[in-house]
Amino acid sequence: MKSKALIYPLIVLALLYLLREVHYYGLLKQKQGYYAKYNTAFLQKNNFEILILGSSRAQMHYNTVLIQNKFKKSCFNLSLTGAAPPHCYAALRAYLKNSSAPKYLFYEVDYHALHINVDFIRDFNNYFPYLKNEVLREGFQRIDNRMNHFYLNPAYSFPYTGFKNLSTSLHGYFNIPNKTDSLFFNGYTKEVFRPQLNFIHYPKFYGYIHPINRSYLDSIITLCDKNKIKLTLVSSPIFAGGELDLLNKSQVLNHLNNIAYLNKIEYLDLSSLPFCDKRALFLDHHHLNYQGSVMFTKHFITKMNNIVK
Repeated sequence: MKSKALIYPLIVLALLYLLREVHYYGLLKQKQGYYAKYNTAFLQKNNFEILILGSSRAQMHYNTVLIQNKFKKSCFNLSLTGAAPPHCYAALRAYLKNSSAPKYLFYEVDYHALHINVDFIRDFNNYFPYLKNEVLREGFQRIDNRMNHFYLNPAYSFPYTGFKNLSTSLHGYFNIPNKTDSLFFNGYTKEVFRPQLNFIHYPKFYGYIHPINRSYLDSIITLCDKNKIKLTLVSSPIFAGGELDLLNKSQVLNHLNNIAYLNKIEYLDLSSLPFCDKRALFLDHHHLNYQGSVMFTKHFITKMNNIVK
């Protein structure tokens, strides 16, 4: 009786491992969309010459199509939704595990959010198939200490999988694209579905750089220096230049300029471009839509001309 009591749980656990592998296989078959992006970033070998790094703002603002067409150099947008400096450092290290170091890295510094210690991973279940990349798993484990459990125990990870995740896996098996898959190109997301920004009251606050974010920003700088990557810090458009809400914007930017100066890198503050007061170009206070991203990227390219050789 005791042996049967042990055998049945082991059989159930083995079936869960098998079911999880079947589920992940469908996700890893994705040829478009964000799973194809993660496949490229965390599992494949790459030799992109230009990398974009940051949060969803960077993912939606830096149009890799326009950048590649202009410079005739391969470009990939490594940015992740909800990413703060700890997430960006983990993503960059995980990318470099399999891929050659890029010549240029443009890191979107969300100066308006550097005071926030982001201690969670947005849409963390989307990364489950990629925790086999031990560098990514190690980096994410430091942010969310459940990551090792998710990787090792399917009974723990399955309840967090979600219907959307299962549906995406089925789409992969039957080679049926999702609604938004065609809007991705080399990690860049073309946002055309959401309406433009309406009037909202945004709370005012004082910003600063949280010590944890400063530490990880320093780590990104050191990692780039070690790998001979030319790093440039950038701040892309915020509605009204961010001055409606961040009361001490100039002080925060001065701090970033000092960090760049001390590390002999460049910081481009492009958050207050002339079109930043046009609601039709924004989805919300911090994110440009596709039309806005095209305008911004064209301007950004003029700045890149002095950096990319």
